[in-house]
Amino acid sequence: MKRILLALSAVCVAVTTPYAVAQTKPAKHFIVYLPFYRQGDMGAALAATNLTGVTDIDIAFVAPPLCSGPCTSASDFTISADSHTDAEVDAVVGLAHAKGISVMASIGGGGGGVSEIAQFYNARLSAPLVALLTEYVHRHKLDGIDVDIETSDNMGAPYADFVAKLITAMHAEGKLVSCATAKYIQASMPQATLLSFDYISLMVYSNLKDAQDALNFFVNVKHVPAARVVLGVGFYGEARNDVDADYVDILNAYPNAYRVDTVGGGTLKDGIVLNYIGEDSMAKEAKLASQYGGIMVWQLLGDARPPHSLLDVIRTNFR
Repeated sequence: MKRILLALSAVCVAVTTPYAVAQTKPAKHFIVYLPFYRQGDMGAALAATNLTGVTDIDIAFVAPPLCSGPCTSASDFTISADSHTDAEVDAVVGLAHAKGISVMASIGGGGGGVSEIAQFYNARLSAPLVALLTEYVHRHKLDGIDVDIETSDNMGAPYADFVAKLITAMHAEGKLVSCATAKYIQASMPQATLLSFDYISLMVYSNLKDAQDALNFFVNVKHVPAARVVLGVGFYGEARNDVDADYVDILNAYPNAYRVDTVGGGTLKDGIVLNYIGEDSMAKEAKLASQYGGIMVWQLLGDARPPHSLLDVIRTNFR
């Protein structure tokens, strides 16, 4: 996803029963990404957050290490959550499950994590990679895998084979497989792969028109059922040159920023103009998402505290 906000804006042949695990799938998703690529106690951060209404937490990201040379069956496939320990992952899963919230492990991202996953399936090593991911899901009592491959040169037959094997393995265990995707990737993603996921999250993260256009494209052009399409919204602001800032930092620098969708001229990021989703726009996008399969947030720790929490705005308007 927009890994450290770099690509947030994704990712087989079709399986015959894409809803083999439908009994675990909520009517509408309210997904939040938890940024394990950041430092800090993720369990404590989650415990301090009002998670009312949230249905899914996606851990961003888990991956094996990069191969030192060409990847082989003898390479290190060990899966880990960025710089965080297994105990930290377990703490987040335990807290979420106690609240009835599913937890998915997200693989890929807009940064280097894509290479860490793609290196194996491009080397025709999907089977051992899927086996290790399955073991990781079991060990941490996770509810499935979110596939977040965002580079078009890593699509094609090896990617399709990897996703097909992953879906087969996860569905056999009653787990889900989702993907984070965007329009710019679709020329390279096999259509059957897109349709094989249990649901897809659209990396839009911008204004209402962009959200409407993306939903229309995936439902009416790519023919993904509306109930399986989740709208992505961003808790951050971005400038045209890829400078970005968390929504909470924007509000700290511009106390009235919640009223609008653009700020600039102050001390934050040398006064560069930042575009984001303010409260009124977030309310409209949450209502729009209610007509589809749900809403997804990139990323949880970007939110501000009440009375200007965007999570609160979503809760009020998402049904």
